[in-house]
Amino acid sequence: MRVGLVLGGGGLTGTAFHAGVVAALHDLGLDARDADLVVGTSAGSTAGALLRAGLAPSDYFARVTGAPLSPAGAALLGGLPPLAAPAEPTSHSRRSAAPDLARRVVLAPWRYPIGVLAAAVLPVGSRPVDAGAARLAPLFDGWPARPLWITAVSLRDGRRVVFGRDAEGSVAQAVAASCAIPGYFAPVIVAGERLVDGGVHSLVNLDLVAGEGLDLVVASAPLSTHDWPARDWGHGWRVAARVQLQREVRAVAATGTRALVVAPDAALRAVMGRDSMDPARRPPVARAARQHAREVLDRLL
Repeated sequence: MRVGLVLGGGGLTGTAFHAGVVAALHDLGLDARDADLVVGTSAGSTAGALLRAGLAPSDYFARVTGAPLSPAGAALLGGLPPLAAPAEPTSHSRRSAAPDLARRVVLAPWRYPIGVLAAAVLPVGSRPVDAGAARLAPLFDGWPARPLWITAVSLRDGRRVVFGRDAEGSVAQAVAASCAIPGYFAPVIVAGERLVDGGVHSLVNLDLVAGEGLDLVVASAPLSTHDWPARDWGHGWRVAARVQLQREVRAVAATGTRALVVAPDAALRAVMGRDSMDPARRPPVARAARQHAREVLDRLL
């Protein structure tokens, strides 16, 4: 059976959510490192890169929760510094990140996802994202042999860029670009293109696996919702995220691939909170996500 793993955006709590999901898959006998295709967006790009580097799901979970790594995990990560909060902004600007792209979107809004307009009109972020992603560089000698696709979006024309499939660059560059949240992190320049978070196009980018000959794909979606609707205050926008994701599920299903989605329920959303960049929430989110994902996947698999 050919299995795919799609890891969506979600900030720091999103990386913890993914740690819980891949740990739950391992609990059920599925090693995420063996996926035939891994697609990562933003937080999911770091998770996907670590898995393709060979980090065991148990060690990924341990790293996020602060538990000791296995000898193999410690040897793999070597001198990789501990997880840390993003750097403070180096400057503040009110200048639109991509005024030319903003005008193009306004003139033809039906051609672009709504996130592209937001990325274009938001001020240029100034926090450096490259330094964090650069920590992954020592783990790779070129691109992984097994398929890893990492998404970003160009501020020149608003198109989705898929590293590992149709775009060139190192894994560290791809992760940096995919994690460059508009208005928060500075855009990342790769091959002359200014790139931002792949979540600008889609929070999960599940549609990329349509027609790839997979029998099953598991999508980890930290910014979506498990329940219709998300009634808890501050999370109503997650319903729109789920609508977007459900369209992608249908597109994938139409090509013969079964898609299973793991998204937070109300209890898990309470643990995640509303600040996805809060590093203190990562350990409890990972533990809660592991339990939730195990229940969801045990029922669906």
